[in-house]
Amino acid sequence: MVESELFSLLSKSGFQIPPFHRFALQEPISLDFYPIALKIESPKIVHKSDVGGVAISLSNADEAEAARTRILSRIAEHTITLDSSDGFIATAMIQGEELFAGVVNDPIFGQIILFGKGGVLLELYRDVCYIDIHAGETEILRAIRTTKISKLFEGFRGSKPMMDQIVSFIQTLQRFIKEHPTIRECDLNPVIFNANGLHVVDARIEYHTLTSDTPPTQRLRSNFFDNRHVAVIGASNDPNKVGYAIAHNALSFNGKLSLVNARGGTFEGHRLYCSLTEIEDVIDTAVITIPSCHVIETIEALIPKGAKNIIIVSAGFKEIGDTRSEERLKELAEEYNLNIIGPNCLGYYESTQSLNLTFGSSSINKGSLALIAQSGAVLSSLMDKATQEGIGFSHILSAGNMADMGFADIITMLSADPQCEAISLYAEGIQEGKAFLESLRSCTKPIRVYKAGKSPQARKAAFSHTGNLSGDYPMFRGLLESVGVKMVDSIEALLYARNFENIAVITNAGGPGTIITDVIIERGSKLYTLSKNDLEALDALLPSNWSRNNPIDIIGDARSERFEAALQCVDAMEGVDLIYLLITPQMMTDTLEIVRLLERPWSKPVFPILLGGAMMSEALLFLRSHSKPCFTTLHEAGAFL
Repeated sequence: MVESELFSLLSKSGFQIPPFHRFALQEPISLDFYPIALKIESPKIVHKSDVGGVAISLSNADEAEAARTRILSRIAEHTITLDSSDGFIATAMIQGEELFAGVVNDPIFGQIILFGKGGVLLELYRDVCYIDIHAGETEILRAIRTTKISKLFEGFRGSKPMMDQIVSFIQTLQRFIKEHPTIRECDLNPVIFNANGLHVVDARIEYHTLTSDTPPTQRLRSNFFDNRHVAVIGASNDPNKVGYAIAHNALSFNGKLSLVNARGGTFEGHRLYCSLTEIEDVIDTAVITIPSCHVIETIEALIPKGAKNIIIVSAGFKEIGDTRSEERLKELAEEYNLNIIGPNCLGYYESTQSLNLTFGSSSINKGSLALIAQSGAVLSSLMDKATQEGIGFSHILSAGNMADMGFADIITMLSADPQCEAISLYAEGIQEGKAFLESLRSCTKPIRVYKAGKSPQARKAAFSHTGNLSGDYPMFRGLLESVGVKMVDSIEALLYARNFENIAVITNAGGPGTIITDVIIERGSKLYTLSKNDLEALDALLPSNWSRNNPIDIIGDARSERFEAALQCVDAMEGVDLIYLLITPQMMTDTLEIVRLLERPWSKPVFPILLGGAMMSEALLFLRSHSKPCFTTLHEAGAFL
C-alpha cells in the first residue's frame, strides 16, 4: 500500500493528515495549496530520503517541477527503475516538532508501539518509548514520560500543555492496530506536533498473512501454594546427592511428608517408601530429583495419587536439546491441570508451613518477600546472602526451564497470596510476553526485576525504523517500567522489597556524600529536603560548621555520640524513607560503636556504608555476625534502589 492509499486509510481511522494529491511520474503538477513536500511514491523504495526521493518547502509549481526532475535523477543514480505504477505525492507542509510513531510485531511481546522523537535523525536520537497495544492511560503516560521529548508535551517555556493530545494519539494508534490485525509493522514518521495537534505526514505499513493459530490463554490453575502432603521422589542418604539436600531441608515441613527411594530403608528416622504405590494417601505436591529419563513415567504415576503441584529438579531436558520431553510435560500439565515448576530448577520454598524443597540453604528466614529466579545458581547465592543479612521470604521459586508454569502464572498466584507483600524476579528469557505484562499490570504488590542478557541482539528485520529500534533489552525495560515495575541493575537489589523515594544521608565526609548523591539521583530516587524545623533540630545537635543540607555532613571528627544524635533526629523526620549511614575511616572514628547503634530498633530502615579497608573490618564482622545488611562501596549501596 503506497502513501496516498495509506493517508486515506489513516484519515478514516481518526488520524489527522495534511492535504495531499498524487501525480503520475510525468503528470503536470497543479495544486491549490503551497508550500508542499514532494515525495516519490513507489513500493520499490522503503526510505525515500535515503535515495533523495524527498523535496520540502516548495513554494510554487515551478519549484515543484524542478524538484521532480532532481528526484528522478537521484533515484536513477541508485539504479532503481521506476514504471507506470509509480508516482509522486505532494503534501502540504505543516510546521512543528517532528515525532515518530511505529508498531513492531515482537516475537515475545507481540504488537508493540514505539513513540518518540522523529525525523531523519530518529535512529541517532533513539529517544523512544515502548507501549503495549493493551496499555491503559496511566501506562501510556508512564511510558511517554521516560522520553526526553515528553517535556515539550507538558508545556515548555510557556507553551500550552498538550499531553492529553499525545495520549489520545497513542490510543487512536492502538485502536487502528487492533482493527487491522494483518499489520506486521508500521512507520508513521514524521508525525508533526504543533498547537493544532498531531498530523501524520509520512507513513509506511507492511502486512503479513494471518495464520489460524490463536495465542495461548492463561489456564485457570489450582493454588500451587496449597501444600498438605508432599512427596520427595529421589530422597537419598548420600550427602553428595541433590536428593539428600532436598529430603533434609523438607524435614521442617509442618504438613505430611513422604520420602521415596527405590532401595527403601530410612532417612534420618523417616521411612523411605520403595514406590508411590506404597503410599495410600493423596499426594498433592511432589518434588522429583531422579534421572530425567524416569521423570515422565513418575508424573504419570503421580496423577492417580491426586498430585496437582510438581517441582522437577532433575536436569537433562531442553538445556541439553531434549525438547520433546518438555513438550510431553506441557501436554500432561494441560491434560490433567497440573502445576509444573521446572525442570532443571533449584526447587521451591513456602514460609507458612516451613516447606523447603530446595537444595539451597537449609536456613531460610521467614518474611514477606517472594523471590523468583530462572537461574538456580543465582537463586542459591541470593538465598545465602539473605541468610547472612537477616532477610526473610514468603516464597522462593526456581523457575528453571519453565516447561509449564511461567512468570505470568507465578506472579498471578503470588499477587493473590496474603503472605507475599513484594516480589523480586531474576529473568533470563521471557515466554508469552503479553500474559507476562498482564500479570504485572494486574499485580498490586511492588515488583523488582533484574534482566540478564542485556547486550543488543542483531535483528534481521530491516523493513523500517521500527524494526531497527526494537532492541531486546530496551523494549523489555521500557514495557516493564511502563506497567510500574522497578528495574534494578544488580541481583543483590532483588533482596530488598521496598522502593525508596526520599533518602537521607548522614556522613562524616563531604566527598563521598557528593558521590552518593549522584548515585541516588541516577537511580531515580531523590534526597529528602530538610525543612526549616529539621534544620533547627540539627543545628541544636551538631557543630556550627555542619553542612546544613542533605547529605548531612556531621564533620570528620564525629564519633558515635554525634552519629547517634543525628540518627535519632533524622529517624523522627516525616517523609524520610531510608537513611544511609555513610562512614569513612578517620583516626577518631569509633566505627564499631557507630554500627552498634543499629542493634536498636529504628522506625526507618538504616543501611550503613563502610568505606575503607582494615579500619572497617571489625565493624563489618559485627554487622555480618548480627545479620545486618551493609555496603562497602557507594555503587553497591546505590544499586539496590
